[in-house]
Amino acid sequence: MKAPYIAALVLATASSSVFAGGVAFRFGTDTFGVSLAGDMSPESSAQFDWLHHEDDADMVALGLYANGQRGALSGRVGAKAIGLEGDDFDLDGGAVAFGGDLSLPLNEIVRLRAGLYYAPSATGFGDVDGYDEWSLSAEFSLFQNSAIQVGYGSMDFDADNGKKIEFEDGAFVRLQLRL
Repeated sequence: MKAPYIAALVLATASSSVFAGGVAFRFGTDTFGVSLAGDMSPESSAQFDWLHHEDDADMVALGLYANGQRGALSGRVGAKAIGLEGDDFDLDGGAVAFGGDLSLPLNEIVRLRAGLYYAPSATGFGDVDGYDEWSLSAEFSLFQNSAIQVGYGSMDFDADNGKKIEFEDGAFVRLQLRL
């Protein structure tokens, strides 16, 4: 499936009230992506991500999370299934990664964010033998229903032939719209 068809599907789904919650657009040095997220209950959430790499690779992820809060610190812990189709990477497959995200508000406008996910080789399939992802960022509220996030992150796939594929490694900007 090619990138324009995936983008059209994601945007069409975003307009559905079933996924009401939020949509985000992510811009990296070599990547562009769209995320759909929403609460399934006050204690659980789901998120769908699609990222396109300029080297003709597409990554999709579907995550299920338990949401929580301890004092001002909020976050989620869970698992996400990740699929990769990469022609130039010569890598097709995926993994189930485990981890979470944390968020700490500094004031009404600025919030610090961090995330970490890991998939051991036992949860990989196809050409993928493992996966790791991390990110650090600052989020700035624009209005009550929108924010911009600026950060640095890394998404790496371990191939079953021993190579490591950097899907993303660098600065990113993410525009989030809460619906």
